[in-house]
Amino acid sequence: MIDAAAIQRVPLFRDFGADEVAGIAATVTDRTYAKHDFIVREGDPGHTFFILVKGSVSVCRIMPDGREMILAILKEGDFFGEMAMFDSSLRSASIKTLTPVEVGAIRYADFLVLLDANPRIGRSLVIALSERLRAANALIAATTSQDIRARLASLLLNLSVQFGERVDNGTRISLRLTNQEMANMIATTRETVNRTLNRFWDEKLVDMRAAHVVIVDPDRLRALVP
Repeated sequence: MIDAAAIQRVPLFRDFGADEVAGIAATVTDRTYAKHDFIVREGDPGHTFFILVKGSVSVCRIMPDGREMILAILKEGDFFGEMAMFDSSLRSASIKTLTPVEVGAIRYADFLVLLDANPRIGRSLVIALSERLRAANALIAATTSQDIRARLASLLLNLSVQFGERVDNGTRISLRLTNQEMANMIATTRETVNRTLNRFWDEKLVDMRAAHVVIVDPDRLRALVP
């Protein structure tokens, strides 16, 4: 059961009063998913808005040749499924779990009632969607114009901002992605990511002795990004 305290930790609702949060919590249904489950699939009807309460997910699309392209990674406090709420369209992308996940689901009818009663939600959604659009445009530009070292360096730096934890030798990326998942984010192959990561390790830019990548020299990584 997702309680009011969990709802208030979501940035979208952080400034809401206790009564408002309680009203939102009353519309939320708790759902859990295992790692690598699909929560929604591209092309499905969109009847539900989701709040990510625990865990991380990828926003992805399956390309015509069968390859998976990861468009973004969302973490605790983020939301998804909002576009179909506004125009009743089919899902424009799939949402796949990267870790075990807990979400709060709000049905279409309840979502519209929330928007009518709380205009601040609409404003917050517009701001968040604008930020996502800028990030998506930056990713597209990087993928088409940068070499693999620059693309991987940029990805690692972005992950360190989203999921970074300070450790003795640098910044540990707490989200553990496979080399294939990283390749799916920067339009390359698993083998290329593996080779490039090993070169970064040889150059003492990263440390990969443990299960999670540690950014050792962020300044030198940034120097690789035009």
